[in-house]
Amino acid sequence: MTVDEVNVPTRENAAVIEESLRRMMAHLTTLIEADGLTSDAFVEIMSIYNNVAYIFLYLDAIDDEAALASLQPWKAAFQRNDELDARMLALLRNCRFEDREIEASRREYISQLEKVERYDQTIEDQLQGLLTRAKEVLGAVTADQAALLARLGLRLGSASVNAAYYKLLSQTESASVREKLARAFVAQRDCHRHALDEIVDEMIELRRRRATIAGFPTVLAHTLERCRVSASDVEGFLARYLELSLEAHSRLEAEIRTTIDDDVAEPMIHLGYVMRNALGNHAPPLFRLQACLDYAFAVANAVFGLAFERVESPSPDLITVRAETIDGRAGEINFDLWDLGRKKLSANHTRGIRNRTEWRGIVQRPIAYVSCRFHGDGSGLNAITFQNVHSLFHEFGHALNHLLIKRHVSYQSGLEYLPPERLEYLSMWFEKWVYHDAFSSFLGGAVDEDDLRRCRAIKLLEMQRTFVERAVAAFLDFDVHNRSDGGLRESFERLDARFGISDHCLFGDFPAYFTWPMYMANPGASFSYLWGSADSCDRFARFRGRALDEISRKDEMPRFDVCFNFDAPSDVPPADAIFEFYGEASLFDLVDRHD
Repeated sequence: MTVDEVNVPTRENAAVIEESLRRMMAHLTTLIEADGLTSDAFVEIMSIYNNVAYIFLYLDAIDDEAALASLQPWKAAFQRNDELDARMLALLRNCRFEDREIEASRREYISQLEKVERYDQTIEDQLQGLLTRAKEVLGAVTADQAALLARLGLRLGSASVNAAYYKLLSQTESASVREKLARAFVAQRDCHRHALDEIVDEMIELRRRRATIAGFPTVLAHTLERCRVSASDVEGFLARYLELSLEAHSRLEAEIRTTIDDDVAEPMIHLGYVMRNALGNHAPPLFRLQACLDYAFAVANAVFGLAFERVESPSPDLITVRAETIDGRAGEINFDLWDLGRKKLSANHTRGIRNRTEWRGIVQRPIAYVSCRFHGDGSGLNAITFQNVHSLFHEFGHALNHLLIKRHVSYQSGLEYLPPERLEYLSMWFEKWVYHDAFSSFLGGAVDEDDLRRCRAIKLLEMQRTFVERAVAAFLDFDVHNRSDGGLRESFERLDARFGISDHCLFGDFPAYFTWPMYMANPGASFSYLWGSADSCDRFARFRGRALDEISRKDEMPRFDVCFNFDAPSDVPPADAIFEFYGEASLFDLVDRHD
């Protein structure tokens, strides 16, 4: 049997896919019944698992619950098979491979199987139970806040409670009423704060127990095992970032006070109102999707030498493009961009659903799946907002990361292969291209230059508004998981004593963060978002004033080695670069230019 690419799994070819799974299991069984493993056999095994993962990741990405349910026995046979895992572990422990990458994959696979052996399902079940309870508490908070808004005569419709609340604040003329509304909204949250605080602290204790079982002194040490940075590097970076955040926060507060000419107690409450007034009657512009994709493809071509071709899609709702380099096909990207009411996840995201394998006749090219919840504009023109463009470029950066990863033997996807601190490098760098002058030329005059400038300024100011909250959330995550005892409040009090953060934020702003997927998956490592932001701002500065036809792929590709090669070093990025980039926008500029 030759292990190659399987067909796109759909309801229509479910029988074909099931037959493929049967044949792959038969071949896998033959391979592991041998007395020992050759490197070729090992790559075949990895390729089989690559195909299996692709099938189920694709079906999950398109939310095909019927097909997933019908194939569950096969998923269990491959991915939850203790007997199969035990045989694989025995074979892997008794061989060595000369090829450096194959040997590295063998060791990683052993490590993964050994973790399964030490896996404490009780702790995982308890963590899942606590997460469920936390979501119930957060659901109660949302219900109470929605009830408050309803009493004020606000109908939510399809908007989230937070979006509706911020819109109401921006439309409220009286500063004193805005502050009363903010206090009432926060009070609804704080009614449930004690329950959520306890749950989050229980989660932290369970993670500490799990880290101890795995042989690590702290949860952070366990998480940093796959990182290429030290705890001291991270702490130094976070301290610098938080210091600069507090300075920037104070400057923005001063601008707000001056702009509204009112001695308000909490200036940030009024930012939305100030920006709405500055915009006057300007409706936010819409950007044609195809123009945005053409621009993204042009940037990827200039910097990475990728050429994109649209090909037949497995679904009318998907845009499928094939990427090629001068050396041949690099892989495919599926864009699933519209919210058609069938998507389970609310956040935009990108998955690597097929990994790269190129080894002695076995070729499996990577495939990325970009899923976004964009709403159509009703005109049939497939136009999206500036925020959507920003999000699309971010996800496209993740997709490129998956396609261009250097490893040529499948084990982990491009996004899992990299150290956690580098997962956001390329995505956050690519989103910066909405600020490049070249973007306008691809819009063909469909968006007014002043409208585009306003969109950019608002996005930069919104980032300034979140500086402190993002910094404190990441530092709390780092601090509490770097200790063997104490809860989240104790970490907040330590940061407050060191930096004076309570002048700018409340403890109650943060427990909900610890129910987010990234906090659950890599406890202690949420600094990676800020780390990636700093790297991307610093990296994008090289391109800011250059036309696309002035960029040389030959010159630039080596500079991105850190995005594609695990073995590249993780240098500490300059936190200052973030504030230089986002500090370009001033509330005064926005107001003055409109006037």
